[in-house]
Amino acid sequence: MDTLHITTPADLVSLIGHSLGYWPHESLVCISLQENRMGATLRLDLPTTPDHAHMYARKVGGYLRSDQDATAAVFAIFTDTTRDNDSEALFGPLVESLAQQLALAGMPIQAGWIVGPTSMAEFRIHPVSYGPDIPLTTVQSSVLNAELIFRGSQIKESLALTLPNRTVTPEFTADVDTHLKAAATQSYSQRTADARGIWSSLLDDGEEPTTEQLAEVLAHLQSPELRDRLIADTPGLDLPMELLLFGESDTAPDWDRIDTAEALLRQLYAVAAPEYAAAPLTVLGCIAWWKGKGSIASDLMDLARTYDPDYRLARLMNQMLGCGLVAGWATSKTQAYRTL
Repeated sequence: MDTLHITTPADLVSLIGHSLGYWPHESLVCISLQENRMGATLRLDLPTTPDHAHMYARKVGGYLRSDQDATAAVFAIFTDTTRDNDSEALFGPLVESLAQQLALAGMPIQAGWIVGPTSMAEFRIHPVSYGPDIPLTTVQSSVLNAELIFRGSQIKESLALTLPNRTVTPEFTADVDTHLKAAATQSYSQRTADARGIWSSLLDDGEEPTTEQLAEVLAHLQSPELRDRLIADTPGLDLPMELLLFGESDTAPDWDRIDTAEALLRQLYAVAAPEYAAAPLTVLGCIAWWKGKGSIASDLMDLARTYDPDYRLARLMNQMLGCGLVAGWATSKTQAYRTL
């Protein structure tokens, strides 16, 4: 990409939107800088209380330190919270802890902004205070925003969760039930071999699955052990399961294979009876997390729990997301998911 010139706060905030592809909500966005060049972009949901500020800031600092060439950082807080003393008390500890962590890592904060629904302002750290309001319309009219739009880039209003319409039939549900009953008569090793075989076949061949194949895969996903095994098989890497589940590897996963799995899981959700819907939704959430889409992952986990409030993996993933945990692949410039 040609050099982009950032000369105003509106340019910077515009660049954040274009880098993410959507307008973040209740989010902290940090960008590492390599001298005068943009490095890694990190977005996390904001913590809900200042009590978690130090731990949250340590995680952010750890993620940004993966950019070993970084020499500085900038940040923006996107929130609907009114800029007043209460919001200073909420965000002040977070930003102060973040500034300390990044200074220790050799990437001091150069600038920070708080962005609301209609205006933005400089976030001053020492002491914590806000600069004068700048209308958000300046982002839309900025030179950099116009240049990026001319190049074909767009900023979506939000990274909204979109799922296919559900078409559940008694016949398909009966097929799933039949596969579950048959699996109950098999040994664990046989069930595992069958599950991994059909999963890999569907991901590698790229052919449209039959109704019978969809029913079989959905039945396999109802077993937590098989579900986790299939999640770990999805990236196409021969590594220990625990590394793959957390998106950790020395090489990039096979993102095309993961995209195929995502499409298959959306099909499964569309035909799954309510008692079987939590599993494909949760696996979709894991894939969203691998891709660095924490907000979508959280929405998927919440939706999964509307079908099964006690679904354990969805609860665990919600806890991980609430702590600001990011998949390893999403923090790597060479391994992260790319849409272009």
